[in-house]
Amino acid sequence: MTRSVARELILSRYLVRSMRVAPLVVGAIAAMTLLAYQGGVADTIGRLRVIGLLLALASGFVLDDAAATTLQASPYSLARRLWLRIGYGATVIAGLWTIALVRLLPAAPAYQRATLGLGVTVELAAALTIVWAAAAWGRRRGVDEPGIATAPVLLGLIFVGAAQQRFPLLVGLGADWLRAHLGWTVILAVAIALLAYEIHGVHR
Repeated sequence: MTRSVARELILSRYLVRSMRVAPLVVGAIAAMTLLAYQGGVADTIGRLRVIGLLLALASGFVLDDAAATTLQASPYSLARRLWLRIGYGATVIAGLWTIALVRLLPAAPAYQRATLGLGVTVELAAALTIVWAAAAWGRRRGVDEPGIATAPVLLGLIFVGAAQQRFPLLVGLGADWLRAHLGWTVILAVAIALLAYEIHGVHR
C-alpha cells in the first residue's frame, strides 16, 4: 500500500467506518474515568497498570474486519490493511496513554518518574502486541473477527505471569524492577516477531 493510498483510506474515513471502534471508545471512557475519579490514590503503578490493561483489552478488536471477504479482490493486500489498522489503534492508544502518564506520574517521586514511566510503557507495549498477535493468528486462519478471543488470551497470560514466582513480572519499584522489565522486553520482542510472522502469512 503506497503512502497516498493509506492517506486516502484515512481521510475518506473508510478506515474508521470499517473498524469496530466501540471497544476503543469504551476503553477510553473507562480509562479517563479512572483518572478523573481516583485522583487522590497514591498507587501510581497500580492505576497505570489498570489503565494499560483497559486499553490493551479495548485494542483487541482493531483487526476485526467483517468486510475482509468482500475486499479480497482489492489490489492492496490484507496484510497491509492489517498493519494500517494496527497503526491507527496504536496512535489512539498512544495519545490516551500519554494523558495517563502526564496525569499520574507527578504523584511519584521525581527521581522515579522516568524509570516508572518507561517500565509501565514497556508492559503496555507487550500487552498490546500480544493482543494483536493473537488477533493476527486468528485472521491468518480465516477468522474475520477474532477480537473477542483476545481478552482471554491476554488475561490468561497475565494470570500465569502473576501466579508463578520464579520470574516475577508485576513488581513494584525496587530490586526486582529491572529484572522484571527485562522479562517484559523479551516478551515484547517475541510478540512482535509473532505478530509480524502471522501478518506476513495472511493471504486472501
